[in-house]
Amino acid sequence: NLVHEAVRLGFSSVMFDASTLPYKENLRATREVAEYCHARDVWVEAELGEVGGKDGAHAPGVRTDPAQARDFVAATGVDALAVAVGSSHAMTTRDAVLDFPLIAALRDAVGVPLVLHGSSGVADAELARAVATGMTKVNVSTHLNKQFTAAARTYLEAHPSAVDPRKYLGPARDAVAEAVTRLLGVLHGVHAL
Repeated sequence: NLVHEAVRLGFSSVMFDASTLPYKENLRATREVAEYCHARDVWVEAELGEVGGKDGAHAPGVRTDPAQARDFVAATGVDALAVAVGSSHAMTTRDAVLDFPLIAALRDAVGVPLVLHGSSGVADAELARAVATGMTKVNVSTHLNKQFTAAARTYLEAHPSAVDPRKYLGPARDAVAEAVTRLLGVLHGVHAL
């Protein structure tokens, strides 16, 4: 399986998502992955409560239950837990509404770092508040993909005869670096919201 291959290749952490399975199956599969990985000094992030947005699936009402999260972490031994608190994977707009009381309750219920998936759909002020409320790790992908694509597209539109990828990948890479720098400032409270 993919986790075993990642470990064999030398990855020091994995994200294992069995959240679409019924709870007991998610727990069993996640525990097996955690045992395998921990025996090899590999850190494990898991997901509880379907964040949604993958493969067109979206479950906006689904939320992670704090008591279930506490039991899940205790039973599986995972090192971090991605939770469903109102964001969704692959959002191209930044209008997700996070449940901050739930984030605080989850923070108090589990003894491992909380992870926010679907962060591309969350506005800057909400991201900063999520970290202040208890999120430790914030995953951002779609937003960065949009920045990369927009910069490459802008270059190619301005230079329709361009064929050298270095000419448009450089600006695209720079756009991602700028976006990451700005987001890090937001998440660390450096930039004004």
